[in-house]
Amino acid sequence: MTERPNSGVQPCAGLSYLRLEHFIKNSDLAFQNLDWLDPDQRFNEAGCFALLEDGQILAVLAATPECPEVAWLRFFFAIDDGRHTEHFKALLSQAKAVLRASGARSIYSLFPPAWMETGLRAEGFKETERITILRRGPLETNAAFDDPRLVIREITRRDLPLVEKIDSEAFPPPWRLNSASLEKAYLLSARMTIALWDGEAIGYQMSTNIFNSAHLARLAVLPEFQRRGVGRKLVLEMLDALTKVGVDNFSVNTQSSNTSSLALYHALGYTVEDQTVKVLSLEL
Repeated sequence: MTERPNSGVQPCAGLSYLRLEHFIKNSDLAFQNLDWLDPDQRFNEAGCFALLEDGQILAVLAATPECPEVAWLRFFFAIDDGRHTEHFKALLSQAKAVLRASGARSIYSLFPPAWMETGLRAEGFKETERITILRRGPLETNAAFDDPRLVIREITRRDLPLVEKIDSEAFPPPWRLNSASLEKAYLLSARMTIALWDGEAIGYQMSTNIFNSAHLARLAVLPEFQRRGVGRKLVLEMLDALTKVGVDNFSVNTQSSNTSSLALYHALGYTVEDQTVKVLSLEL
């Protein structure tokens, strides 16, 4: 059996997962994008690489697709040896080659720290969007649903293929979730509901909850059913249900350019926070 070299860029799939996990937990420099999956669930993906020198791990990076057209920079961990920009360049070069071969056309990243943003911009990443953060308090009156054709109920595992279909049609490629991410979002959500119009699945929402704070993580409605109040009723039902169990702080994020979503959330009593989040992307 040919031994693997102990220096250079290597796929994480061929390394000890325990060793990789130990390195990530103890790395000096850490950037982790918002991701439904844990880093160790990315190790086996084609865009995940480690840089070794004389058998020592210097850095680990994952840039993997969420949909065929778009990949996300999932994480970058490195030792603080003054060469992390060089390590990032070497790892990203390998990931880009894999992504291009798979048909991906771009890589995205959210709100990197200053040291990470420097490396991203050096590799050609540019700011392409901002994320707006909104918040509101508890719902003061019960939500009313007066159209018998619209039914909102809890999502079950059997609904996940329908949820994925809605997600892929409602969002442009950078903001879609694949089946693995949607399943993890389902498992981590405190309130997840699907909207049925005359029995047809047309929209869904998933919201997480920690103590007295809830976050509307996903809201999607099929394009042909948008602007009919479906999204509004999904959010109101969520606000009503979680207010009743003691949640009094609700948040949601959306693209700053998404005027229709911003209008919906404003109408539902959400107010914009001062801070926004950078979105950087690189065309492959």
